[in-house]
Amino acid sequence: MPLYNIPLFMALAFLFVTLTIGLCMSQKSTTFRAYAIGTKQFHTATLIATVLATSFGGGFFMRELPKMYAQGILYIFFTVAGGIVRCYIISLLALHMGPFMEHLSTSETIGMIYGQYIRMVTALLTTGCCIGVVAIQINVMSCAIGMCMDTTTPSILTVLATLTLISYAVFGGIRAITITDLFQLATFTIVLPFLLKLLFVKIDQSFLEMIKFLQKEETFQCKNLFKFDKKYWIHLFNHLHWVLSFSPAVIQRFYMSSGPIQAKKVFSRAVLFTAIIWIGIALIALFVFVGNPMLHRKEIWSYILADMSPFYKGYVAISILAMTMSTADSHLQTASIMISHDMVESMRNLQAPPYMHKLRLAKLATLVTGLLAMIVTVYYSDLFALSTFVFEWLCGFFTAIVIPLFILTVLGFRGTTRTAFMGMTTGMVVILIWNHWIKPKIAIDGTIIAVAANGLATMAAHYLLPQPPSTGWAEPDAQQKRMMELIRAFKKYRKNIDLE
Repeated sequence: MPLYNIPLFMALAFLFVTLTIGLCMSQKSTTFRAYAIGTKQFHTATLIATVLATSFGGGFFMRELPKMYAQGILYIFFTVAGGIVRCYIISLLALHMGPFMEHLSTSETIGMIYGQYIRMVTALLTTGCCIGVVAIQINVMSCAIGMCMDTTTPSILTVLATLTLISYAVFGGIRAITITDLFQLATFTIVLPFLLKLLFVKIDQSFLEMIKFLQKEETFQCKNLFKFDKKYWIHLFNHLHWVLSFSPAVIQRFYMSSGPIQAKKVFSRAVLFTAIIWIGIALIALFVFVGNPMLHRKEIWSYILADMSPFYKGYVAISILAMTMSTADSHLQTASIMISHDMVESMRNLQAPPYMHKLRLAKLATLVTGLLAMIVTVYYSDLFALSTFVFEWLCGFFTAIVIPLFILTVLGFRGTTRTAFMGMTTGMVVILIWNHWIKPKIAIDGTIIAVAANGLATMAAHYLLPQPPSTGWAEPDAQQKRMMELIRAFKKYRKNIDLE
């Protein structure tokens, strides 16, 4: 076989193995609950792996690495810190998920408190966000295949990869997605130390020489971390919403856990691995900058892949494919739950018998949302333009409108449909006005402003308007009280050991 066909052969083999694992390891789901969240008997390590595989998509790798290279230490610091803090905040919320662990989705949790209309809006916004994320992953697939395989027509293999992940997501459900996530996580985590070693050999400098070189560059000087100028505050505000930008598919992992304790363990332990992966990506960006500080962002991957053998190019390609597929399949499955479960239930009468064809509708929804994501990539062929559209508008709306209400609900706030509607409307209006008129002038994203406006408007509507007696902050239930007592006892025990 000619050498230039090796990357293509490796990519096809990876897709075949992934599809085989997804279909063979899937459980024949006879109920919608098993298809959506499984049997709640997943091992903690398995859930950690699927959280990491879902969180780190190929879009992060392909998009964040050039930004770290171009914008320097401030962007690296706030991006890495934001990713770690976000995972830690989710782990804190896990302890309060007791009353909602039998639910199937975020929309169901919010809808239980605020009613069917709010549940429908939440499901629509979540679905839009998921489709946008899947579109980014498909775009990254095309970019990776084009770069690593030296071909100008990667569309056929991109379509094949997309149909592969749609296939096992449709037929295998959450079990197939979780098992393939394990395989895909193992595939792409190996590429980080591989690229670090490759770039370290390429630049042929010691760590001390690299540090001295970086300190001569203005954007990479450590003093910028304590230089509270305009640039510092722009980075800070633009990354504050990063802390609260919970992925819909990651939140879905709450409901796959056996209980709040396991969910807490999953996300607490994921914090460490999240830090390791983010630091690895940051180091790759630093090594590339030391090797050649004059690259354009579109030339960075060409520099990384230059002089690389076809076998190694193929491995980089399948690693990026693994990252994209592990993120895309989880978001497809989350969108299918929103459509077949939350939207259908929101439109039906509460006294109506259960919908009999929910499982079939979920499989059809997975197929349709995957095809819609492919259509979006046709209109936004540039990765950076597509990422801007998705994160500024689709995911921006989800974060600004849904996340504040979800956090308040989990923490024990019980409002009415009116208060929720007023908060969500405020968040939507603020992000529209800010991103359209204010952001172009001051370069600060309005998502965190909209999040704050949403939460404040909800609280103001609750305390300023007449409310039913059953609303307000709920007392912790018996399970939450027991968990808090156990945590306090454990902290006291550790303190006593440290004193000894």
